[in-house]
Amino acid sequence: MKKQSLLLSAALMCSAGMVAQMTTLLPDGVKANLSQTKHFDEQKNLCVAGSPEKGYKAFFQATDTEHGEELWVTDGTPEGTRMVKDINPGMNTSNVQYLTRFNDKVVFSATDGEDNGQELWISDGTEDGTYMVKDIHDFGSSNPIGFRQLDENRFVFYATTFDSENYGTEPQQWLWVSDGTEEGTNLVKEVDCKYPGQEENDNRWGANARVGRKVFFKAEEADKEGVTHGVELWVTDGTTEGTFLVKDINLEVADGKPEGSTNGPALAHMKNFYNEKLFFKAWDQEHGNEPWASDGTAEGTYNIFDTNPNKDEKGIGIGGGVTCVGDLYNGEVIFRGNDGIHGCELGVSTCEPGNFRLFDINVNEPTQDNQSFPDPGVVLDNVYIFCANNGLIKGKEDNYGGELWCYDGNKVWLQYDFAPGLGCNWVKEAIVVGGSMYWWNEGSHDGTGATDTKLHRLDAPDAIPQIVSDIDANGDKVYCLRNFNGDLLFTSSVTNQIYRYHYRKDGYDPKQDEEAMAIEFRTRKEIEEQGALEAITVSDVKLALYPNPAVESFRIDIDVPVKDVRIYNMAGAQVKAVSEPENNVVNVNGLGSGVYMVTVATANATQTAKLIVR
Repeated sequence: MKKQSLLLSAALMCSAGMVAQMTTLLPDGVKANLSQTKHFDEQKNLCVAGSPEKGYKAFFQATDTEHGEELWVTDGTPEGTRMVKDINPGMNTSNVQYLTRFNDKVVFSATDGEDNGQELWISDGTEDGTYMVKDIHDFGSSNPIGFRQLDENRFVFYATTFDSENYGTEPQQWLWVSDGTEEGTNLVKEVDCKYPGQEENDNRWGANARVGRKVFFKAEEADKEGVTHGVELWVTDGTTEGTFLVKDINLEVADGKPEGSTNGPALAHMKNFYNEKLFFKAWDQEHGNEPWASDGTAEGTYNIFDTNPNKDEKGIGIGGGVTCVGDLYNGEVIFRGNDGIHGCELGVSTCEPGNFRLFDINVNEPTQDNQSFPDPGVVLDNVYIFCANNGLIKGKEDNYGGELWCYDGNKVWLQYDFAPGLGCNWVKEAIVVGGSMYWWNEGSHDGTGATDTKLHRLDAPDAIPQIVSDIDANGDKVYCLRNFNGDLLFTSSVTNQIYRYHYRKDGYDPKQDEEAMAIEFRTRKEIEEQGALEAITVSDVKLALYPNPAVESFRIDIDVPVKDVRIYNMAGAQVKAVSEPENNVVNVNGLGSGVYMVTVATANATQTAKLIVR
């Protein structure tokens, strides 16, 4: 297959003196098919998966002259961009949907054109490693959706079976769990899961969220004839017993349903808060739409703050709402909120009860009617950067239209008036890759549309943004921006091409600027404990553990008395502690197979060593 030429040239010289390379990845005659939305979970997705050990690949849907839509993969080079497998042979489409990372693989929905229908598939990027996991629906398509990795070895999703399809008045999708094998793919619970189609256009994160090693999701009781509570907040750990309705948030009586039934709280904008809690928006009669948090228990699920305490003529809370949630920053979740006085402005919260602050950016009077409507932001060089509109009043001083703004935890300020005057730099799909911030602009800088939907880059909070793509004179229509281990992947609806943009800013520091690509399951406390564990000073006394690997117990071979032994898993959580072990022997009963860190404290020092348990 012929390779296409590079987009602009082999290399573009940037003002910082660094070289930027824009490379087209798809061969001639191949077109990518990607959803033009602002969601991370897309029906036609560009999904990056991998690990530091095995490297990274990007999976996507594409068509060529010989096949219908099939699964494709790229290693970031034209030579390494290819069709993975002709799942539905010939020109027939396999209808690959909802590509989702599962460690170094992807899981997705597809059909092979046989009697199986639309079912659960998995791929490692090779033809042999791409296969249907399980035919879930005996007589049709299970249409699996809502994929979300649960823990290191499993993911959950929603699927339709013959029973769920005929259970109520409408087909239902029930909760399933899988480890990527047929025998490890099983029904978790008969609960009517709601995804997709329930998420709002301004919700980047999807309609379910993993927090630690649990997944929160929106669902309704499957029993349509009994007491139900509407589409409420549920949680699962992948077991039947660990899957339940967290709390009936909205106690409003559901008309026309059995006594005791209530309406749903219009859940939206779920966001993982440091693997500790779920942040989300919910509605109840007392507060209206407001920010909520949950730790997965009824007692730990609460309205964070009544941001707008006003009530309507019926005594129902008006609510300030929650939309456009951005990246976490400095222990806070940041979103578009409304306190009933200043309009929709920048809201921040630590998720602790009663904690809420609002920053009024559009201060034109009346301030309630002049709102900045901040969009989701990202963290660049320890500054939260986002787009907001501080005013479009012609001739009014300090009205800049839509531009980038900065927040440092205490104050907000204009980043730069990039679209001069009242021109608007509407920032969409903001992402930080390789130490620089990227986005595409939904507005026109020059009033002609020539700068519309082009790729933009910002190297530092105090730098001047730059336009770095030139695909089409009428607008590049760039979208689907992804971090490819320090390089940017994106596509254009003008060309249906996949582009890789490689750039490192002047002064790039890998330790500070390189983004972590690994999936993080630890809380902030566990990360801190893991760091403390790695920082333990080793004494000159040699420490040895044997047998290693251990099956039932191990002995600490050290020539001084042992005062304390602590065992940690690789996530940094303490799993066992023993004081003054007899004969320096420690049993490993109750510990699963795996690698652990053992710290041994003597009178003068603390040492650490790895232990394998089998």
